Amino acid sequence: MTKHSMKVSKNLVCAIYNHPEAYPPTLNAIEQLSNIYDNIYVLYRPNLNNLWQYPSNVKLISSGKQIISVKAQACQSIFKKFYQFLNFTFILLKLHIKYKPKTILLYDGIPLLSHFIVSKLWRKPQIAWYHNHDVMGKDQRKYSVGWFATHFEGSALAKLDIFSLPSEERKVYFDLSHFTGKYFYIPNYPSLAFYDKFHKNVVNDGRLKLIYQGSISKGHGIEEIISFIATHEGETYLTLIGNVNDEYKEELIALIKQLNIDVKVKIQPPVNYALLPAITINHDIGLAIHTPHNLIYATGGTASNKIYEYAAVGLPVLYFGNEHYNQALSKYKWTFATDLSMSSIQNQIDYIRLNLDQLSVSALSDFNKDLNFESVFSQVINYLNSIRSI
Repeated sequence: MTKHSMKVSKNLVCAIYNHPEAYPPTLNAIEQLSNIYDNIYVLYRPNLNNLWQYPSNVKLISSGKQIISVKAQACQSIFKKFYQFLNFTFILLKLHIKYKPKTILLYDGIPLLSHFIVSKLWRKPQIAWYHNHDVMGKDQRKYSVGWFATHFEGSALAKLDIFSLPSEERKVYFDLSHFTGKYFYIPNYPSLAFYDKFHKNVVNDGRLKLIYQGSISKGHGIEEIISFIATHEGETYLTLIGNVNDEYKEELIALIKQLNIDVKVKIQPPVNYALLPAITINHDIGLAIHTPHNLIYATGGTASNKIYEYAAVGLPVLYFGNEHYNQALSKYKWTFATDLSMSSIQNQIDYIRLNLDQLSVSALSDFNKDLNFESVFSQVINYLNSIRSI
């Protein structure tokens, strides 16, 4: 499809209550949608620096003047949070009045709530679309912004034209009893266009390098992997990249020092998505262990983008073998389940070490063939084009 061919309409407004660069699937969607819209206006919260190279017809609209981390934002007073939400909602209204989009794309519950509040003040867009990254928990603080978003989600969904999820298993957690629009299942696969520029660095120096990308917290098998490294005879190293609270970081550092493996384990702060693959390619195995301690992780087989980002640069993946993850991943040659026992971790990692080259080729082949964002998002593009004249 050529740039701007078969346009659905002139403008699309996309709203996300975070930074789009914190959500690679959102970046991928924006890239694809920029091919069929004249202009895309992305309303976001300024939680990160802008490092992504957006298409020329995409304009970012910040709902705040200063960058503030998600952690710092969570610590603000409830009055400050409501002020920020109202400001976000007001800007969304202004964008609709100014650009008259035929399509509005809402990422997660808070932008959906904003749309629900102000939609009566404008002419209904041709397409109102809600994509949910992460199911909102029911344990939100009462009368918080998140609580209101959860409370009105079902009512807002009833008035939408498109609803999409990255995991089929999560569909049952949404009230779709009055939803009459089109549903799409869009796994969180990486983009061929983006990953085409990254190629795995094969350095046969006898070391096996493991990497974990994501929230560094309990329930990801981190302590078990560290203990394995300490007892394993081979030269095995671990890189942890992501947000971690101070208390848990201190626990990990103490464990690493106690096991005398300081030189084998690195803990790094989050890396912007635009820069992350350049680090990933220098490793051999990707860790995607999520013990099912909450709904997000328990249904993350196709929603955990890191699994497929590892594959996109040729890394085999070690994951936690619960029923959901096995159903999504066991069919691939480059995925390996563990129950986090020491024998399970050792058997799987030793097998990967002996077959690394073949497994890397298999991962890349599956990514290029099926497990890429372009292949799954084409259904959405085709649908949007099919209703472009409505």
